[in-house]
Amino acid sequence: MIDSRAKGRTAELKCRDELRKLTGLQWERTPMSGALGAQHKLKGDLYVPDTKTKYCVEVKHYKDDHLCSKILTSMNPQFFQWWEQAVREGKQIDKEPLLVFKHDRSKWFVAFQDWDMQLYIQDSGIKNILIYPEEIVVCLLTDFCKFAEFLDD
Repeated sequence: MIDSRAKGRTAELKCRDELRKLTGLQWERTPMSGALGAQHKLKGDLYVPDTKTKYCVEVKHYKDDHLCSKILTSMNPQFFQWWEQAVREGKQIDKEPLLVFKHDRSKWFVAFQDWDMQLYIQDSGIKNILIYPEEIVVCLLTDFCKFAEFLDD
């Protein structure tokens, strides 16, 4: 039997390592997996200590692909549940939501709504999916990191 908390912790560590490699920032797992109150300004799964960042990063890793026909046919698609969590936690700490996710043996993907990033991604020719009506953009994490400004001035 797979321990979902252990799998989540492993996914967060792997995503942390990938973000470190792609951004040069020293990402860490959020203490208590984001369970701290919003007053601590630590929600989501990953953060950069002593650094003001633009995004609240939520990490998900599941066995199956949830970015598929289930988005159009399921009564309550898992992807939208993940997105709602990212938005809710981002609002609690005044940061943009950033959902980083993968399924078994896949690459890391990212979902976001940052308008400036949407324009960069679309103008760059990077393959992406735009999900309406929420206007969520999904692309590979490696592509997103080529243009993303993670630090908040």
